[in-house]
Amino acid sequence: MRRLIAALATAIAMGFGILTLWGLLVNGGVVTSLANILLQLVVLTAAVTILIGILNLIGVHFGRVRQRERNWGYSVIVILTTTLVIALWLLDADAATMMLLENVQVAIESALAGLILFALVFGAYRLLRRRVTWSGVLFTVSLLIILIGALPLRETAVLADVRRWLLAVPVSAGARGILLGIALATVVTGVRVLIGQDRSYRE
Repeated sequence: MRRLIAALATAIAMGFGILTLWGLLVNGGVVTSLANILLQLVVLTAAVTILIGILNLIGVHFGRVRQRERNWGYSVIVILTTTLVIALWLLDADAATMMLLENVQVAIESALAGLILFALVFGAYRLLRRRVTWSGVLFTVSLLIILIGALPLRETAVLADVRRWLLAVPVSAGARGILLGIALATVVTGVRVLIGQDRSYRE
């Protein structure tokens, strides 16, 4: 019985996957309409999942506040901010939402970005302290060029040019490589679903 259910789940996943792929490749027709309906159901499922996650977040932190666990004050802040954001969204208060985005979220993101500097410097220090290698020296030199080249000084004009080249060529190449890896992983996952090799939905 268990094998029959697993085979049925595999057949359903393969059928819907092939139908969606066919609808995306063919423009117009009944198959495209069915594929659009399936994609809308996926979006609806994702929205319901996010809603369940928000409710679970509030429930977990409410339980921590009620039981007076360690650092329960942070849970109060999480509950209040989550409730405030949901209330602003329900009231369609775009001005207040943009104010929170610009004055709160952007400030927090800037502070976290500033902490990256200290994390990178400390990482380079630990890397060279443990053992001096060519990769560690290259990482440290690149880090120093990036940091010093960002300073608005005339003396660092040469390093600023090197910094721009590093950001435009090696860093950009690495980012594109990561994006290509994500794309290939997505394609491989889709192919595994289409050929019935993905077992995550039937376990």
